[in-house]
Amino acid sequence: MLNFPAEPDSLDFDTIGSTALSTPAYSPVPSRTEISLDAKRLSPHGPSWVYKTKHMSIDLGRRLWGTSSPAYGLHDKIEGSIRLSGPHPELIEDISVTLEGNLVTTVLGDGGIARSNTLFMHHAIFLPLSSHPTEGDEYPFFISIPSEITLQGVTALTPPSFYRLHLGVTGEISYSLKVTMTRQASRMSFKHEPTETQAISILYFPKTRPSDPPLADIPKPLSDRDPHFESPSVNISEHVDTFPLSPRWSAASSHAKHPLTDLEASKRSIFFSIPAPQSFASGEPIPFFLSLVFPDSPAQAALYTKTITVTLMKQLTVRSAKSPLRKLFSRSKSRVSSPKSSKTSTPLHSRSASPVPFEDDSDDASSHSDTGSSSTANLDAYGPPVVRRWKLTSGHLETRSEYSEGVYLLRGWISAGELGRGCSWRVGQIAQLQYFLVVEIASPAWMEDHIPAFHLEKEIEITTDCWETMNRELQSMGGVPTPALGLERCLLERESDYYEVI
Repeated sequence: MLNFPAEPDSLDFDTIGSTALSTPAYSPVPSRTEISLDAKRLSPHGPSWVYKTKHMSIDLGRRLWGTSSPAYGLHDKIEGSIRLSGPHPELIEDISVTLEGNLVTTVLGDGGIARSNTLFMHHAIFLPLSSHPTEGDEYPFFISIPSEITLQGVTALTPPSFYRLHLGVTGEISYSLKVTMTRQASRMSFKHEPTETQAISILYFPKTRPSDPPLADIPKPLSDRDPHFESPSVNISEHVDTFPLSPRWSAASSHAKHPLTDLEASKRSIFFSIPAPQSFASGEPIPFFLSLVFPDSPAQAALYTKTITVTLMKQLTVRSAKSPLRKLFSRSKSRVSSPKSSKTSTPLHSRSASPVPFEDDSDDASSHSDTGSSSTANLDAYGPPVVRRWKLTSGHLETRSEYSEGVYLLRGWISAGELGRGCSWRVGQIAQLQYFLVVEIASPAWMEDHIPAFHLEKEIEITTDCWETMNRELQSMGGVPTPALGLERCLLERESDYYEVI
């Protein structure tokens, strides 16, 4: 529940919406929300990511960010080189480098654990080898990380590396770079494998930003003081969206069996205003404005001002492959319901659970990617969506003013989580991480049979960084995209027994 100060300040109705940002204070000691970079890591002579096999030495460049694996940001590319080592380099036929993105979801249910592994990105290149390769030859390469993926008809930003376990549901997004060397099998001893592969885990932390500069305050309604004031959605601001709260009877009231009856008069009584568009940087305050309009019942409006709750919820939705029992049931049901179906039809249990890999638009003749139909038919291999949500932050009311008799205007704010550690994302129709603002206004227990409660749930987008141009950051880093390193925290959950990292 939101509490007011002991002596609430009156609203300043001369305040207008502002997009001005104050200059941050700088100090030689970083705060807990800041990241310090070691100058030695940024040096061209710093340590590098090097992986070795019997016949290859793979170098992915300097260790810039202090992460457990090579990390990359938005519009970044993986650059490296492969040096030949070991005997008989003349037997090498080709060397390929493949970038893959995988989504793993698990759901613990009554029938056990349902698990699915979805390859949503697959991009490979072949290195142009010399006609007579020798030991010590070095071949540079690079692969651009696509900023978007299209899966099951849904186009979205390429999701970040992610891990979350919550109440029996797991969602994990991982990326890997696979370097494969193929050698001439006909000229090799049977003791040697014709292929040699090195899989390298990489981290992808793209920075995202709101499309518009932030609105520091919700401006006042511009209409005159009027006892017939009905809706603040008119003339409040072109940068603000206003939503009515839905009335409903409490489950404990005598109207519980018919929770939506006798509520027509209350449908446009309470309004919630937030900046538009609903895209906010994680860790930043989100201003909001509540309008309670009860000109015929001032006492009712005063009661509601004491029972307001605003929360930010984080929600993970996943689909996992159907369990074997469900597949068998689906196949049996299909056979019973359509006994005359063709013998060549494909039963549900035999359909591939792996959706289409990333469709590459590259014109490079040395690259290729697997393609296929982006139809949603492969959703038949998945179970229904499973949702898990948890509370992230609570809102604060700062000022309250009686605009006119029975009309209250309230200002407040709510934090968009922790700085740099939040990001909305989506992978087709299989997994999604969302954020919701939930507004609840309860009716007092002794009035539950007489006045309804109110509810509103509004999805918002959370980004890793605040609104600004990216060019300044690229210039300061010499053209190297900076990863959103705050997103790495969710991966620490995988390495510990603490499963409630938010």
